Formats: sequence, C-alpha cells, structure tokens
Amino acid sequence: MSLRLVALNIILAGCLFFCAAASVSALDPETAYQQAKGRYLSLQSSSKKQLYRENWLDVIEGFVGVAQAWPRHRRAPDALYMAGKTARGLYQVSHLRDDADMALRYFNRIVIEYPKDNLADDALFQAGETLQKDLKDIVGAYRSFARIVRDYPGGDMFPLAKPRLSALAKKVPSEARSMQQSGTDAILQNIRQWSDGERTRIVLDFNREVDYETHALSGTDRDGPKIFFDIQKTAPGAELATPVLFDQGLVERVRVGHPVPTTLRVVLDLRRSVHQRVFSLKEPFRIVADLTPAAGGDAPADPAPPQAPSSNDELAQILEQHTELPGVTLNIPEKNPRKGLKRIVVDAGHGGKDPGAIGPRGTREKDVTLAMAKKLARHLRAALGCEVILTRDRDIYLPLEERTAIANRLNADLFISVHANASRNRKAYGIETYYLNFSKNKAAVEVAARENNTSLEEVGDLELILLDLMANAKINESSRLAAEVQGALVGKLKRKFSRVRNLGVRPGPFYVLLGATMPSILVETAFISNPTEEKRLKSAAYQDQAARAIAEGVRRYARALDLIASNR
Repeated sequence: MSLRLVALNIILAGCLFFCAAASVSALDPETAYQQAKGRYLSLQSSSKKQLYRENWLDVIEGFVGVAQAWPRHRRAPDALYMAGKTARGLYQVSHLRDDADMALRYFNRIVIEYPKDNLADDALFQAGETLQKDLKDIVGAYRSFARIVRDYPGGDMFPLAKPRLSALAKKVPSEARSMQQSGTDAILQNIRQWSDGERTRIVLDFNREVDYETHALSGTDRDGPKIFFDIQKTAPGAELATPVLFDQGLVERVRVGHPVPTTLRVVLDLRRSVHQRVFSLKEPFRIVADLTPAAGGDAPADPAPPQAPSSNDELAQILEQHTELPGVTLNIPEKNPRKGLKRIVVDAGHGGKDPGAIGPRGTREKDVTLAMAKKLARHLRAALGCEVILTRDRDIYLPLEERTAIANRLNADLFISVHANASRNRKAYGIETYYLNFSKNKAAVEVAARENNTSLEEVGDLELILLDLMANAKINESSRLAAEVQGALVGKLKRKFSRVRNLGVRPGPFYVLLGATMPSILVETAFISNPTEEKRLKSAAYQDQAARAIAEGVRRYARALDLIASNR
C-alpha cells in the first residue's frame, strides 16, 4: 500500500471521527443510535445502495458519532460493534485491506474500552471471523478465539469459539499454540504515535505490566534502521495482526511477531537513524519511546548474542542478528529561531476516569483544573496576543504522555499544566509551582507521586529516566518561568484573599512534563484537601484571579526575555 493511500485513509478516519461527533451532538444518544441503525438497515436491504462507498461510510459515521459523543452511554459499545460490522460489510464489497483493518479497529476498541460489556466477546468473535475468512490470517484468528475461551468462558460466544479454536489448532504453527498454553495473559492493546516532523513519540499500550528488553539494528543498503522490543508472555490484540503504517514522522511502520513462543517482538521500522529515550509508565502500563533524528547517523553498536528465531516467524528471521541499544545519548536541540511567544499549550490536569484529588466536600480536581484552564487560555490570549491551545476542553481522559506530545507536535513555545494540590494533613495550604528536575525535597517527591499516580519508589525510578532528559527539558527557562508565575500568583492573590501562603518554586519529577521540548511548568494553585482552599478553588472568582495571575507571570517572563509576540 502506498504511503499516499495511507495518508488518505488517515484523513478519512479523522473526518469520520470529528464530523460524526458534530453531526449527532444535537440529538440524544438513543435517537442518534436508532437513526444510524435505520440507515444501516436501509443499506442492508438495498443492493443498489451497497454499490456506492459513500453509503457505507455514512452509516459508519453515524455509529462512530454516537460512540464519540457519548462514550459512557450504554449505546457506545453497541455503536462501535455496528460500525465494525458495517466496515466488514464494506470490505466484502470493496476487497480493500484498509476496510477490513477499519473493522478490526472498531471491534478491538470494544475489547479495550469496554472489556466487561456483553458485546466484548462478540467483538472478539467478529475480529476472529474477519481475520480467518476475510484476511486469511489463521494465527490472528486463533488468538482472537483463544481469548474468548480464556477470558469469556461464560459468554454466548464461548460455544462458537471453542470448536473454531480446536479446528485452527491443527493449522497454526506450534509456537502460536504454545504461547496460548503457556499462561500468556498480557495483551498489547494499541500502538499510538505523535509526530511534529522532527520528534516522534510511540506508545505501546498493555493491559498489565510486562517485562521487556529494547534492542536496535543499524540500517543497511537494503534495509533501514530499526528499534525493537522483546516483550515476555504477551500477545497482540486482534487489530495489530497487520502492520501499523504511519505517513509521517520518524517511524514508517510497526510490526509484531514471535521469535520464540513466549516472546512478542514489536519492531519499529525507521525512516532514518535516531536518538531514542525509552521508558515505561503505569496505570495503565505502557512503553514510551521518544525519538529524535541522529545527526550524521548512529555509531554501530557491538553485536549481542542473537536469540534463536522461529523458522516460520518472518520478524525473527529478519532480526536474527541484533544489537543492544546504545547507552544514554543527550540530544541538545537548536535554539528556536522564531521571536515571540506564538503558541502556548495549557493543560488541565487529570480528567475523565481520573478525577485527581478530591476535597473534603467532594470537589474534584479535574473539574477545578478544567474551569481554571479555560479562564487561563482567555487571559493569555488577551495579555500576549498569542495562540493558546487546551489539551482538553471537556471532561475526557488523556494519558500523561499524550499531553506534552500535543505540545511538541504543535511546536508550542510554553507548556503550562494546571493542578490543585492535596495532602494527608488537611491544615496544609498554599501555592507552589514546579518544573521538571531532580528533587531532594520529600514534599516535592510526594506531590510528584500523587500527580503521577505512582509510589514514592517509582518516583525514584523516574529520576533515572531524567538523566536522559535534562538536555531537552529547558531547565533554566522552565525554572525562570516558574518563578515569574509563582511570584505573580502569590502577589495577586494576597491582595484579594487572606492567608495566602507562598510555598515557592520547586523542582520535581513529574510524568506530565516528561519529554517537553519547550519551557514547561506545573502549577499547584491551592490545596483542595484544605477546607478553606477547597471552597476557594470552587469559586469562579478565585479561579479567575488565579488565571489572571498565571497569565501575568507568563507576560513578565516574556517581557524579561523580550518574547512578546511581534504580531501584537
């Protein structure tokens, strides 16, 4: 498949995603679902309508719109299931591989996002059918049916999946059968990518924590460089049975295979040599790879002993000889030549299924930060005349690594993450601002552990990662920005409110700031765990004053560095 065709399909998928949500937003979820179902039944009853691709896409758009607009409604998994069935029907008319892959995406989303829904095993069965009958992928089909037998023994698909599994067991390689029988219970659920042209972030999502090793291959005249992960006791989700292609960024495609029965190999085929930073995050567990171009190519690494490949595993054959990744490489980017703050990304902490800290009266951090972030965006635009983009403008969940990836992709000049603090001591109060760095301060480490949703020990592990991030993290600029914002916050709020305590500017190892290539800070605007400050945080007046103060701090920072946007 050409990269141009891949790009077209990505654009089309994006249009389906956003246009569908807009078209159903004026309806209630049940009405929107029934309308989409009506179009589906009309399509199924007309052989003439089935000849035209736009009719199929119109039905898919309707179902996807329901799932996107109301992800928590009972009809969301129903809508995804029907979108998958419609996409599979389209494939049976078009015979385009992309249409079958589209169907697998929707079926797999149900298993990932709604694993306890009654349709989860039905979605797995449909994925198995698509893989076996449409794509002739018996190994992928075997894994889908095996997962039904393993994870949904009480479901209505169990009696259908079990004989399919027995029949396929005679045809699939012994390695695939051995893996299912070896107690494999981790699933690689999804592969995500962000890129701004210069930097690429790849994230591998899992259903539980896994053990993994990272390796690399230098490029040859016939084949480009590669990074790959050997992951123990893990199987790929149904959607990942085929390579994942990217039309932009440093990674051209991602493939999965099994060099030995209990090891999943994930291969990143690169467009050029790169410097890499690889680390893992938890709850949910994922592996993150940050890639930047390597100047002049990578030096060859000493070869490591090869792992014996399976005779029928293509990836194992290709990667029979591999090298360990080189050690930590600091990559200092060139100074941004453009003058002025043109674009700022404001991040409202937490959201969706992650409420953040909850105050004694039930105030949720995610609600406070969203309200304050919206006000901050407005005041920044007024004060600086720059573009301001919110990582979220509604109550949705965003993984921590996705937030700075948004800022990097948009080539933002600043990244500001808005939060509310919390402590076991309800008398604790005050304002503090953080930037990414090591910290020997126990209180700062405790705040980082809470915001990262990790333990104190895991924060210690994170500081090892920071060794490879210091050159990119703009530490000096971030600390200066933090100082200006902290000073403005304390000064302004003291004039309006009593008992405003200055807790100062502190370094800390925060996941949400990892990988940012611009000055970035995390602002703890008050203690939601303190009854008095919780009441303030709920107040629109306090939110507005805090937002004005943060904007004033950014303005002072910009003026001090002569960064006021020239288009004012």
